Amino acid sequence: MKFRFNIRLIPLLAMLTLPACTWVTLSDDGKSVRLLTENGAADCKKIGTAQSQVKSVVAGVERSQDKMREELAALARNAAADIGGNAIAASSAIEAGIQHFFVYKCPE
Repeated sequence: MKFRFNIRLIPLLAMLTLPACTWVTLSDDGKSVRLLTENGAADCKKIGTAQSQVKSVVAGVERSQDKMREELAALARNAAADIGGNAIAASSAIEAGIQHFFVYKCPE
């Protein structure tokens, strides 16, 4: 029995696998920034805010909330490191691929 690959399946396969891809890279400095709950920042000083944005729909397919949450946090951690923060906490829910964060400087 021969297996024949139907070339018309390529767009479908791409559409099914693209939403699982990670497009965001955590920087070396961002790796040192912790993700806190807002309550976990009691001993920290708020030094700013960050807004992260990722695509919420890829090739007409809604992306996973978990994947978007992971990428949004990575972007916010990178931004926090750039302004001297060492911790972040989400200050909003994810809305259309956008999330806001508080940036903190916490005791080591």
